[in-house]
Amino acid sequence: MSAARPEAIAMNSADSWQDINDWFLEQNLTDGLPIVPPTEDRVRTMTDHVHKTLGWSPGDVIGTLAPKWGAATVEAIAANAVMAGCLPEYMPVLIAGTQALALPKFNLDAVQTSTHNTSAIAVVNGPMRKAIDLNCGYNHVGSRWRSTSTIGRALRLIMANIGGTLGSVNIHTQGHIARYEHCIGENEEQSPWEPLSVERGHPAESSTVTLIPACPAAMIDDNGGSQSGKDLLRTFSRSLPAVGNRNYNGEGQPALILCPQHAQTFANGGYSKADVKQFLWERARLRFGDIPTGNLVSFSRKNLKFYADVDPDYGIPIANSPDDIVIVVMGGTGTHSLSVQTQIACKIVTVPIARKDESHYHP
Repeated sequence: MSAARPEAIAMNSADSWQDINDWFLEQNLTDGLPIVPPTEDRVRTMTDHVHKTLGWSPGDVIGTLAPKWGAATVEAIAANAVMAGCLPEYMPVLIAGTQALALPKFNLDAVQTSTHNTSAIAVVNGPMRKAIDLNCGYNHVGSRWRSTSTIGRALRLIMANIGGTLGSVNIHTQGHIARYEHCIGENEEQSPWEPLSVERGHPAESSTVTLIPACPAAMIDDNGGSQSGKDLLRTFSRSLPAVGNRNYNGEGQPALILCPQHAQTFANGGYSKADVKQFLWERARLRFGDIPTGNLVSFSRKNLKFYADVDPDYGIPIANSPDDIVIVVMGGTGTHSLSVQTQIACKIVTVPIARKDESHYHP
């Protein structure tokens, strides 16, 4: 084994599983967990599936990834997928996910090199969710969902091994101590509203990957106390404002991962998804006087322009506009939703799962 990057690697048949894993760990090419050795045969199985279903060849470059601007070829993506334990059927999601990582709006450089505890959450919409058994309901990082765990892990390896440098590129202060990097599916079947993908301009029959530059989520626990949509919105509007919530500092796109019960409570109260966003933008405001003066240096220029020297009781909105708030319905029964801060230098992006000729891929 002599390659310094995790592409198809010729491995000696005498090499033990332990030797191979030790070598990858010494080369700083893993996340610390055991890997599946990316042998030529295993990687070829992955790239053959991509060629058959999407039309891409092993050497085709899907995108270049920051901060090292490594070329994410189909073969390199496949090797990282093998290492993570993915099945070939997951490759279309990883191709679209890599395309999303490479988009300038997502700003992978900031995700990879900031001290913010930020990583990429992939949200899948459309038929692909069912085709690969992606968990959309209870315990979305549950132990039986291979796709949920391995796709998220593969994206993390792709970010580090192709976009990063040898060794740990992340300098996050703590990292994502609250969760393992993963991929989730929107619970479209139990959502009262249109899917995230449709809201973002894609046909309902298509499959998409949305990447969120997410910090660790904070739980919003209503405990079943709110009996109306308006009461529940009041709970949310009082749960979000905090001086330490970076989205109040500038041009971010905060995300809410709503449990189906909360989403249905809003809908039963006559609130559309747009109404929920509008309510939270108007009511979930941070009192300007509660912000320590020294913290104002981290405000965006736009915020400083409009909110400098305002009345102490003036409320700062969580985003520039209601449309900048992103809502995903996910999970099972219960009264627990998640508030997700996002990195303010980055934008949430959505990419269709498509063939090389840009036609939609239908699994």
